[in-house]
Parts: sequence; structure tokens; C-alpha cells
Amino acid sequence: MVEGLSSYGPNPSSEQGVGTSIKTDAAGLLLFKKLIQKDPNGVLSGWKLNRSPCAWYGVTCSFGRVTQLDLTGGNLVGVISFDPLTSLDMLSSLKLSSNLFTVNSTSLLHLPYALQFLELSSAGLVGVVPKNFFSKNPNLVYVNLSHNNLTGFLPDDLLSNSDKLQTLDLSYNNFTGSISGLKIENSCNSLSQLDLSGNYLVDSIPPSLSNCTNLKTLNLSANMLTGEIPRSFGELSGLQRLDLSHNHLTGPFPDSILQNLNSLERLLLSYNIISGSFPASISYCKNLRIVDFSSNKVSGIIPPDICPGAASLEELRMPDNVIVGEIPSQLSQCFKLKTLDFSINYLNGSIPPELGKLENLEQLIACCSNLEWISLTSNRITGKIPQEFGLLSRLVVLQLGNNTLSGEIPTELSNCSSLVWLDLGSNRLIGEIPPRLGRQLGAKALGVIPSGNTLVFVRNVGNSCQGVGGLLEFAGIRPERFMQVPTLKTCDFTRLYTGPVLSLFTQYQTLEYLDLSYNELRGKIPDEMGEMIALQVLVLAHNQLSGEIPPSLGQLKNLGVFDASHNRLQGQIPDSFSMLSFLVQIDLSYNELTGEIPQRGQLSTLPASQYSHNPGLCVGSID
Repeated sequence: MVEGLSSYGPNPSSEQGVGTSIKTDAAGLLLFKKLIQKDPNGVLSGWKLNRSPCAWYGVTCSFGRVTQLDLTGGNLVGVISFDPLTSLDMLSSLKLSSNLFTVNSTSLLHLPYALQFLELSSAGLVGVVPKNFFSKNPNLVYVNLSHNNLTGFLPDDLLSNSDKLQTLDLSYNNFTGSISGLKIENSCNSLSQLDLSGNYLVDSIPPSLSNCTNLKTLNLSANMLTGEIPRSFGELSGLQRLDLSHNHLTGPFPDSILQNLNSLERLLLSYNIISGSFPASISYCKNLRIVDFSSNKVSGIIPPDICPGAASLEELRMPDNVIVGEIPSQLSQCFKLKTLDFSINYLNGSIPPELGKLENLEQLIACCSNLEWISLTSNRITGKIPQEFGLLSRLVVLQLGNNTLSGEIPTELSNCSSLVWLDLGSNRLIGEIPPRLGRQLGAKALGVIPSGNTLVFVRNVGNSCQGVGGLLEFAGIRPERFMQVPTLKTCDFTRLYTGPVLSLFTQYQTLEYLDLSYNELRGKIPDEMGEMIALQVLVLAHNQLSGEIPPSLGQLKNLGVFDASHNRLQGQIPDSFSMLSFLVQIDLSYNELTGEIPQRGQLSTLPASQYSHNPGLCVGSID
């Protein structure tokens, strides 16, 4: 409940006066009920005059008067207005979210005068927001009109006469036009949450928003805003969440802003065109937990002194930028760090072993034990994969593909018992695939992995990029913007798997994706890989692997992609592969396989090109 929400119920002077008032309340509610065309759940079936309205479903009374009406999620259908409710002069809370109404926005001018709490999310509101909405409803403290079909421009004086307003949520409507002219002076001193995300707002962000000095949450994401981030935002000293992601903002991030935002917990700026250097002033934000600059044009080095200033940092996301230099070992001093993503940048040098070393210094004994996500894909990183990564028992995603890593695959990686995604492809790794990798990698499932955000596996269907594809994570991205992501423009991709990170995990195995392609690995494919029963994508192509394909791989019932092309594999394709009913792609071309292709199951339905250049292999009648 919003702070300040109180009962307007009077102290009754007589039983007769109370009786008259409750009868008026009942009459207004019954008039509202008449507007309901369908009530599939029967939530209003008990609204009858032979019962006190205080006993009706969704109705709350105080001092014998109706003060709250909550019909959230009732699946009610009807073309409604709020006129019948104006007689409920003590109504302070109205919640009608998640119904199938049609409500003209002009009805917002006919709400009970005493109303403080208005919750109409997904309630079928249509039209424009009336200019005098708040002057007509001066007692409003909380307003949620999100996920409706409100259209038109936001009035410049929208926040005038809103002295008591604490929360305003207009997200995910169809508002258009500029907000740069919003008149914000001293009328928003109480405002703590403002959400205008998911609309079609344009032009620059009004610096006058900094006059809302008590703002804790500002969300302008998923619009078409341009220009630079106002420096005046540094005056919002109580700000906890700033979300400007998925816009067209340009210019450098004002470094001075963060020096005053000591309460900031989330800084979300992904999918803009922000340039300039990485803001070193992040070190001032002791409460900052999530920083996301994904898909911008941020350049320069990663400042080595971010930690331990930002001691609360849990997620640091900087993929698809222009970051150069080496990964500073001091990042290990952010001991709460769970997600580290610097993929698709220009980093060089080796990976600091400190990122996985738990006993670096006495005060850093548990420095990285919470790390769940490491993504350094598509940089210029050299050296060996640190053995210390094997100490990260909570590690879920390790993406090191498309770098210049050398040496052998550390056997210690098999100790990463929570791993779901391992990508070491397109490097210069040598030696054999450690058998322990197949037996222990991803051996236990965590309760939550890693944040529940949507993952998309994109499969490479052309020749423009090496490898079978890759993993992308999206949090709140609009589906129509999926193909606009810069990382998808460089390759010919098709979606193979989209869904939450928790999908087909078993009690004892979590690993779903393993890519060791485009390396210099030798030896046999370990039999133990047949124990990785949650595996959906296995890519071993373009190595120097030899020996036979282990029949144990036929136990991977969830396998959808298997690519072992361009190796030196011998012998027959195991008959057990005919049991792999989820296979949509197999590529065994350019090997030394012999015998016939199993005619049962998926193998016989796949193109002959996926078995080509095996002189001793009988392709038969496969198309």
C-alpha cells in the first residue's frame, strides 16, 4: 500500500446518517454492476440488496462506508464508465486491473473525489489522458494506467496539480510525441516512481525531471528518446533505479551524475548509442547492484578502481561496445559479482586468474563464489583458460568463444557443477577433451539459474560466421526489435530455441550447450559425454578429433544439434543415433566415416550434404 493512503470514513453522528450513506454506496455499486456484460467467474453474483455491500466480493468498508473496491483479475467484460462510482464519496482505493473492459479515458474525470489509489493496469482504457486529470482528482497518491491503449501526446502540464502523487505508471501504452516540454516545477515533490516505458515518446529527456527530488524509480525505457542524458539527474540523490534502455540516446554518459547518486541500485542503459569512456564514477555507488551498458558505443578501458568502491555490484554487463585493453584483476574485489559480460568488444591480454581464485588474499576468500555468468565472447583475449574457473561452483554460463585462447582445456572446469552453457569455440585450444568434463560438468541444478531472463539460441545458417551459433540473453526486449540487435546483423541466423533458462534440466545434469569447435583438439570423443543427458547442442566441428563416435551419445535424448564435421572421425554412425528424436541438425561431413547411415529416426530425413565427404559412408536414398 502506498504511504499516506488513509481512510476518509467519518465518525458517524447517527445510525440513520450511516444507513443512508451505505444505501447510496450500494446503489452506486449496483449501477456499476449493470455495465458488466459478462461475469464468467461469478464474482459479482453476491452483489444483492439483501446483503450489506460490506460483505460483497471485492468491497472493503470502514466506519460503515465503502472505502475500497478491488475486482482485479475478475475477467469481467463490459463497456464501462466510472460515473456510477462518483456517489461513493468515501472510496479511497479502486482496483480494476486485468479485466476485459472498454473504458473511454474521459471517464477518468468522473472518479470519486476522495480517491487516492487507482489501479487500472490492463483494464481496456482507450483514448487520450485528459489535461485536467490531476486537477479533477487532487487526492491521488498512486496511479497505474499501464498496459492499455492510451494514445496521443502527454499533456505538458500533466504533473501540475499533482502535489500528493507518489507513483505514476503509464508504461506500455501507445503515447506519442515529445516529453521535452513537460512542465515540472514544484508540483512533483512527492513523486517517487515515474514509469513511461514501452511507448513511442520522442525528443530529449526533460532536465526538469530533476525537480522531482524524491524520485526513487525513473523508467523511460523502450521509447524513441534522443539526445544526451541530462546532467541534472545528479540532483536526484534518492534515485534507486534509472532505466533509459532501448532508446536512441547519444553522447557520453555524464560521469559527474554518479558521484551524487549514493542510493542508486540499478543503472540500465542498454541498446542506445551512448559513447565516451566507461564511467569510473561507478565506484562512488556503494549500493549499485546492476550496471548494463549492453549494445552501445562505450570506449576506452575498464577502470581498474571500480572495486571495492562498488562493493554491492552483482551484474556488470558491457557486451557489444568498443572496450579495449585488458580485464583488470581488481574486478575480483567486487566479491558479490554474479554476472560479468564483456563479450563482443576489443579486449586483449589474458584472463586474470583472480576472477576464479578464491584465496587470493585473506579478505577475498569468497571473492567470486557467487559468480554465475562470465561472457567474454568475440574479443582478442589470449593466454590460457585459468584453472581457477573450476572453483566457481555456481557458474552457470561461461562464454569464451571467438578469442585467441591457447593451451589445453583445464580439467578443473569439470568442477563447475552448475554449468548450463560452455562455449570455448573458435580459439586455439589443443590437447584432448578431458573425460571428466563429460562426467561431472553441470552435475547439479541450482534452484534459480541465473536470473530467469529469456535466452535465445541463434543458429548460424550461412557461411558468414564460424560456428553453429550462440547464446543471447534478453530482458524485456520487444519481439519486433529482436532482429535489430547488432550482433545478429553480422551473421545469417535463425532462432532454434527461445525460452527461460530453466528448460530441460534433470536432477543431476544441467549442461545444455557445449561448443568446442574451431580449435586444435585431438584424441577421441570421450564416452563420458553420453552422461550429459540434458545436452541440447553439442558442437565439436573443425578440430582434429579421431576414433569412433561413441554409441553413448545416443543417450542424449534432448540433443537438437550435433556438429562434428571437419575432423578425422572413423567407423560407423552408431545405430543408437536413430533414437535421437529431437535432432534438427547433424553435420558429420568431412570425416572418414564408413558403413551405412541408420535408416530409423531423424537421421534418414536430414540432407545428404550433412554427411558429405566421407568416402566410405553409404548415403543411400537420403535426399
